Amino acid sequence: MASKAYCQRFRRLKNLYCQHYGKVISDISWYRLTSQLRQFLDFDVSNKNAEVVIKTIADLKRTHRNFRINSETFSECWQLFQHYYKQDNWLTCAEFLEDLSQQIDLTKVSRTSRYNWFANAGIPYKANKRYKTSDLALVAFQAIKCIKSRELKLVDKAVITLNLLTVR
Repeated sequence: MASKAYCQRFRRLKNLYCQHYGKVISDISWYRLTSQLRQFLDFDVSNKNAEVVIKTIADLKRTHRNFRINSETFSECWQLFQHYYKQDNWLTCAEFLEDLSQQIDLTKVSRTSRYNWFANAGIPYKANKRYKTSDLALVAFQAIKCIKSRELKLVDKAVITLNLLTVR
């Protein structure tokens, strides 16, 4: 059985999540979410970084409608997010995209998509304006999520095509 302090912290984290997410969630949804966080991120309620993780996940779920922790590409997206979030320096948008291109392939991505990543992260794209890398981490997350979902769509389309060819 959980201690009283643990249960209080658990409830406080749920309230924090609801504040950042902008909606109240049910207890079942909260238990499911924390279970997924434990499974995929080694999350612990008593950890000192628990509040930061909860705020970040709430912000991601609020800004990305179909955000799933248990998706196939989440771990890659999360690693890239953490890479930029843990850095403590400032980059222009152009420098950030150059650095990001070393992490992931941006050659097949249109300019509009790149601008949309910034817009969806709540950061206006200005090539020479400097931002903290921790703020740009959400842009990196958006970028890799977009690229990976395109790759999965191409694979799904290829599988459907192959299935059609084998049926004939």
